[in-house]
Amino acid sequence: MPKVSVIMPCLNMAQYIEECIKSVVCQTLTDIEILIVDAGSTDGTLDILQSYKTKDQRIRMVHSHKKSYGHQVNLGISAAAGEYIGIVDTDDRILPDMYESLYSVISQSNADYVKGTGELFFTLPEKNVYQYSYSPLPYGAYGEDGKIEVCPHETPYLLPIDNFLWNGIYRNDFLKNIRLHESPGAAFQDLGGLLQTQLNAHKAVYINKPVYEYRQDNAGASSYNKNGIHFVENEYLWAEQFLNGQTDEWHTSFYRKQLGHFVSRFEIMAALEVPLENAMPAVLTITERLKSVNKQGILTQKDLTEEQWENLQLLWKDPYLLYNKFLNNYAPGKNFIKDIIENLNIRPGIIFGSGKMGKFLHAQLLYRGYKTIEAYCDNNKLVQGKSQYGAEIVSPEQAVEKFPQHKYIIANKYHASEMKEQLEELGINKKDIIIYSSGMDVHLFGAKIF
Repeated sequence: MPKVSVIMPCLNMAQYIEECIKSVVCQTLTDIEILIVDAGSTDGTLDILQSYKTKDQRIRMVHSHKKSYGHQVNLGISAAAGEYIGIVDTDDRILPDMYESLYSVISQSNADYVKGTGELFFTLPEKNVYQYSYSPLPYGAYGEDGKIEVCPHETPYLLPIDNFLWNGIYRNDFLKNIRLHESPGAAFQDLGGLLQTQLNAHKAVYINKPVYEYRQDNAGASSYNKNGIHFVENEYLWAEQFLNGQTDEWHTSFYRKQLGHFVSRFEIMAALEVPLENAMPAVLTITERLKSVNKQGILTQKDLTEEQWENLQLLWKDPYLLYNKFLNNYAPGKNFIKDIIENLNIRPGIIFGSGKMGKFLHAQLLYRGYKTIEAYCDNNKLVQGKSQYGAEIVSPEQAVEKFPQHKYIIANKYHASEMKEQLEELGINKKDIIIYSSGMDVHLFGAKIF
């Protein structure tokens, strides 16, 4: 019996599959079986997988007659022979010691499941990536030893914050009782599975260790699907059945999660400028459902943050008010990036500030194919001499001496005015200084700029 069965649901992933399968076969825990559940790939994916299968006897191919992510995962769960089961989406990748780290914890704790943290990433030119951290729990919740034990069945508040199945492993006999929704395509079917794991688990351990890397730039992913709101409607409607007999707290957490998921669809649609009209039937259905549970006292103002309650009020008044709110929220960031690009089309640029905001801005430009940032400058001597995305970090004095005719883009939230004054004192014309102050909302990666 292998220690871990790794389920990999797959359909036409030739662009990403090799990176994914390589991260799985190279795990430091070698006693695993790899179940690739393919739903009829036609783009060369199977050829790539077959080449790995001939070299690695741990790989098993399972054919799915249905093009349904939920059905594929269910097939994998049924076929899994390992002590524990993990699920890896085939456009993602996992860290080399993921299963060794999780197995060492779960085998000693007798938990129903163990989860780590992760990284969400966008790929950039020349094998660069922009990534940011994900944790199913607030980082302050982990103990001094970097882990926390909980009883999910008695912890409904987990549901709105623990959003992924993939960053964990699950006891085989526990997961065998979980079934995902077998709706067509890849349409958030993990939501129902996640709800079931949390409702039924009596012991889980969360560890403060990155194990999973979740791709954000696959345009074919369900997150970017124009029918996303319809999928949300369908999945939550199906998942409601598992609330029967559960406490009021579980019902409240469920609808809090639905509201958050629903609102995130509005954000993405606004960032991508996807018209709301085609989604209106699902929008109205979900809006009425949220209004109904509010009248029943299940989801009230006291259950929500101030912003969540404001969003709900906008929905009830007119869904377009919420959509336009996000359109307006993204407008400054889009305009800033557009202005920067137009300036960089005239002359190359230097980013003043190599911290998180500077890195985010540079990633935005690279993501769109603009490689005209030649360096960073930073007053922090500890970073001078290093590089980021292939651009050297130098002092402001060195930058001005070497690049006196470049555009300078200040990326700093709190000290932009002082940095601008510093550049002017060093001889940079104020017309060649741009201040970027629109934050680091990752939805800007998908935003239309021109």
